[in-house]
Amino acid sequence: MRSFLRFAIAWIMISSLTWAQTSPVGTNELLKLDELITEALRNNPQLRAARNQTAAARTRVDQVTSWDAPQVGVEFFQSPVRSFPNPLKDQMEMDYYIQQMFPFPGKLSAMGKAAEANANMFDQGFRALERKILRELKTAYFELYLVQRKIQINAENQDLMRRFVDIANKQYEVGMGKQPDILRAQTELSTLINAGLNLQKEKRAVEAMINTILSRPANDPLGYVPDIEVTIPLWTFEQLRPLALEARPELKSMNFNIEMNKAEVSLSKREYFPDLMARVMYKDMAMTSNDFWSVMVGVSIPLSPWSSGKYASKVQENELNVKRAEEDFSGMRNMTLFEVQDANVRVQTDQNLVLLYKNTVIPQAEQTLQSTIAAYKTGKTEFLMLIDAYRMVLMARLDYHMSVMNYMASQAALEQAVGLDITEIARRIP
Repeated sequence: MRSFLRFAIAWIMISSLTWAQTSPVGTNELLKLDELITEALRNNPQLRAARNQTAAARTRVDQVTSWDAPQVGVEFFQSPVRSFPNPLKDQMEMDYYIQQMFPFPGKLSAMGKAAEANANMFDQGFRALERKILRELKTAYFELYLVQRKIQINAENQDLMRRFVDIANKQYEVGMGKQPDILRAQTELSTLINAGLNLQKEKRAVEAMINTILSRPANDPLGYVPDIEVTIPLWTFEQLRPLALEARPELKSMNFNIEMNKAEVSLSKREYFPDLMARVMYKDMAMTSNDFWSVMVGVSIPLSPWSSGKYASKVQENELNVKRAEEDFSGMRNMTLFEVQDANVRVQTDQNLVLLYKNTVIPQAEQTLQSTIAAYKTGKTEFLMLIDAYRMVLMARLDYHMSVMNYMASQAALEQAVGLDITEIARRIP
């Protein structure tokens, strides 16, 4: 009995000290984040739709900077009524003409600038969507990391608890244990089994989320997320602030929105100037050998009393749109700086928690478990104290992995807030 007890206690101690090196059974394939990012950028339906929308906006530049198509026509002039419905019978004159509208100089260039700014706005909106999708993917990836570690720890602790049940039974058989100890261990084991089933359901939900982002079937199996040991420098808000104001796609998009509205103001002011219409006509005279040609030139009159209000209101509308766009930019600028500060604080806090659990909390909990095992071995403590010590190690390990997930998710939030990857931020900040 004593030899079995020492073997079981030693096995528990070794298992509790080697938790970081174990991995779930049957998950040999590693799930690499870089590969998932590449696949998401290529296959995500939202990104594909936004990419097509941006390309469509680019095509408008050529559309608005091109002249209207010319008009070509034939006029059957002075055809006798008796020839109806055949205008060629006994006709006296046929007029052939070509007509072209010429917009006032500067109108097409203003329309082109507005369309170009609009296309750039869509392009930056696409970049912002990329950042959003990548943050969602990374957050789901780190959630999968956490739930896999929970499943791993749960499986290990089910094995440990079965050992505890065996130990409690042996202790009871030789008169050194109590029946409540056996019941507590069995209850703890049942709780772990139930938690394991719930964790499997949670794992399938997270995998479905990742597959949805990747445009895969929702039930596609995913590999094992490797251990995460990434640390980044602790940057200050003042270091991150200029990078965010320069690189954040939402701010760039709103800047282009301001440019677009200013171009439309310029265009609406040019509407006060007349467009030109020119027509060249050739007159084929059927009744004489003398043919003629004529030229007609016409202009629009936008300043007529009954139409001037239309153009003045258009200028006022676009000027108000510029002010609105500038206020939107100011609001987004403030929100960007808040998000940078908030994400940076969370990164630093979560990093400190990771180090605290790794270097202090877990070693202390394991040391407590070892001393409690030794005391229970010699009959100096109750089985309940052994269960409590085991729970301390369990919670410390779970909290460590939770802090790792939060730390990595905070990094993803910082990347979205700044508009740059962590590696690019590190490169730009000396």
